Amino acid sequence: MRKISILSILLSVCLMSFATDWSSIAYLADGAGDGAYANKYKVAAAFGQNVINIQQPGFAAAPGIYTNFPAGIDACSLPQGKYVIEGAGMVLYLSAFTQKETPVTVTAGGVEYAFKVYYVDGEGEEGGGDEPGGDDPVGDLTPATYYGSASVEVSGSPCQFTWHITRNADATLTFDISWDADIVGAVPQICLEGSFITMPSQQKHAVLTTTQTYADGVTLSDTFFYIAYAGGAARVDITGYTVGASNEPADTTAVETVRSTDTTRKVLENGQVLILKNGIRYGLNGTEIK
Repeated sequence: MRKISILSILLSVCLMSFATDWSSIAYLADGAGDGAYANKYKVAAAFGQNVINIQQPGFAAAPGIYTNFPAGIDACSLPQGKYVIEGAGMVLYLSAFTQKETPVTVTAGGVEYAFKVYYVDGEGEEGGGDEPGGDDPVGDLTPATYYGSASVEVSGSPCQFTWHITRNADATLTFDISWDADIVGAVPQICLEGSFITMPSQQKHAVLTTTQTYADGVTLSDTFFYIAYAGGAARVDITGYTVGASNEPADTTAVETVRSTDTTRKVLENGQVLILKNGIRYGLNGTEIK
């Protein structure tokens, strides 16, 4: 079983191929150009990132987008000379943004934050023209489900996460994730397109169905589940899922124990795979579900 530590492993964020809904994001205020930069730039920020406005503080050589992060900044994916760092804050120079959309990744405190910058006068199309739709075929829309699991450190102790991703008949995706420990203040989220979406959750369980549609065969590289809690956060990497793929849930010792009698069988209930033994329902981690 793989163990992931958020303090020692950087999980890169890959922007997805579907488009950002820029209509729901406000333009940045112009604090440096006397209105010349008004209604020009937007940022689809990463979770934990704070975007201020367009300004030119004393440590910056030119106007740019001022943003800061929860910890000191280590690196930025923009070319050298296109940004300046001051502790946990930085200015992204406006000269760095010549395209309609520009993806940016900043590493701060050992965590990677991926976000996008929109420039209204930039070259290219919104979404890079990669959004599925139009006359392009979306492939076979027969529902298929992909299962996975990982052990992740939470508050200094391992916590088992299990998930399944279902490609629905309408070409949307449903992420269904469960965990086996009580996590105080848990706020579960899915990272999509470099932005975080909070998942409606119950105790030890979270479900989200996307509004975006996905073509059959599209691979969602470096997608991850993120859970913030009182005193920390953890990430669960969901790498390499291909839309339309399916697999059998991985067996665990607990499941093998449950399967040891002839009265045990696997069932699908409300989209979740359970083990039914002698009339009692168990999760794939062996925990009784009441």
